[in-house]
Parts: sequence; C-alpha cells; structure tokens
Amino acid sequence: MYFSKHNEKTVYINHYSGLLEVEGEGLLVKEDTEAWPTMGRGWQNEYDTLSITEGITGLGEGYLEAFPKIVCLILSRTVESVATTPELDKRLCKNKVLIRGEYDTYAEKFAKEKGLKFLHCDIPLADDYIETGHEHDIITLRFHEKGAPDIHYNCFTPGSSAGSYGGGEYYNELPKNFYVGCTIERFAADFPERLQQQLMTNDMLRRFLDTANIRIKK
Repeated sequence: MYFSKHNEKTVYINHYSGLLEVEGEGLLVKEDTEAWPTMGRGWQNEYDTLSITEGITGLGEGYLEAFPKIVCLILSRTVESVATTPELDKRLCKNKVLIRGEYDTYAEKFAKEKGLKFLHCDIPLADDYIETGHEHDIITLRFHEKGAPDIHYNCFTPGSSAGSYGGGEYYNELPKNFYVGCTIERFAADFPERLQQQLMTNDMLRRFLDTANIRIKK
C-alpha cells in the first residue's frame, strides 16, 4: 500500500496479480501518480489492471496516460468522467483495453464511446465465517470474457503455527444465462441460511439481476 504525494486521501493498494486498486475521493489528477513510499521510477508499468473504487468521481487529464500497460480498467459506479486525448484513445484501442463496471453507468458509456469491449464487473457476494473450522470465505460472482461465470470462494483458515494461514480457492461454474428470470430471492436460496441476509441486501447483485433481465426483454 502506498499513497499519493499530492493527495493523502488517494491510496494505492497493490496486488501481486497485476491489479492496482485506487481508493480516494473526487477527481484523480496526474500529480496523484507520484506516490510514496516510492517503488522506483516507472512503478506504474508493473500493473495491467487498474481498479477505480467507489468515492472517486473521475480521472483527470494525464492520469490514465501514466499507466501505459493496463489492459483492463475497472470503473466504479461513482466515476462520471475519464479525460482522454486522441493519442490515448488510440493506445486504448491498440491494447484492446477491457472496460469493466456496472450496467447503465459511465463505465459502459465510456466503453461504447471509445469502441472498447465492456464486461460487467465482478460482484462481491458475501463473507462467510464458519466458526467450527475458524474459516473465513470471501465469496464473489465472477464474469469472464471467455467462458462461463462462476462463484469464486477464497478461503482463509488458521495455519499450523501462530501467525500462519492456510486455506485455498475454488469455484463453482454457472450457466452463462443463470440470471434469466432469476430474482435476488431465488439466487440467495442456493446459499446457506447464514448468508441470506448479506445476499438479500446486496445492492450491486440486485441491480445486476434487475438490469440483466430487463435487457433480455428488449
């Protein structure tokens, strides 16, 4: 984790998978790409996926140019603008950058305007705490450019010694059209009762199911 030298509220969370999450408020500007503690010059080149989280309202002029290696840009529903230049537009198309976000948001509009592919963002579903095994599972509905969607489980369990952790990952594949006629009540019914409340109050999941079914009817 590191921070913008320009705005202390802008926080970068780096993942070894090539994902860089950006947390903050308001508009991100070019100066925000100078971060501390420094990771060396050209640190932005280490990431191929940039995720702009909720609270951020836009990417200002010069910000996106600082990340030349990205092939996937994830925009939360609070993002309302992304400043680009003709040169950047060409690079986005050349690199076949995938735009991800929720339906009927600026992310989808941006992809259409720039002639880029759009894919709905993954949906965090629930956190499952299994007391008998001291296990914590993070459950996510994932969408893929190629292949069927799935329910992904990232499991964390205590390790064999203090301070160590075990666990693993697995997923259950879904039919490509799993959402057809599916209400949030029906979706939640396939999960243990202890997760029902989390799923029934999951606004992102509800929006996806409602919008996906509306689009089928058009």
